[in-house]
Amino acid sequence: MERKIKSELIAGKLAEYEQLTKIYDDIVQDVKPRLTVEGQGKVLLALADEDHLSQSEISSRLEISPQSTGEFVSKLAKRDLVSLSKSEKDRRINLVSLTTKGQEEIESSFQEVPKFITVLSNEEMDQFNRLMTKIIAAMYEDIDKANPTLGVKFHKLLANRYLKQYKK
Repeated sequence: MERKIKSELIAGKLAEYEQLTKIYDDIVQDVKPRLTVEGQGKVLLALADEDHLSQSEISSRLEISPQSTGEFVSKLAKRDLVSLSKSEKDRRINLVSLTTKGQEEIESSFQEVPKFITVLSNEEMDQFNRLMTKIIAAMYEDIDKANPTLGVKFHKLLANRYLKQYKK
């Protein structure tokens, strides 16, 4: 099979996988929602990297609007994943901190292994891991070339937090 056709087939499988994971997470009862690098998940990961940040610092680091940051922080506070406190230096500034429940949410999200992974043999897991590592490295390289801002580098935080679980 010609390389172009193989590439197109793989791209199709990746798109199918992306859509299926959303459906799978919605309908399989024993799957806990994954921590994402979108919205509230970004805020949690930023706080996992450095706790006790002001909303403006979070907004700046994540390159999201102050309004969106406020909305995400409010929703996380309602779920008891973060707490708000006034800065001692400037009482106008709200500091956002992870709660114990928030820390547990982050840690547990990196330890969850979807059941469908068990269809792979040990050899297949090793091969899949090598291939995904190579693909992800190429993706980061392309992202860094296209937009080497702090917001983009934040996405690496997710991968680094995940890998820390297995480097122990």
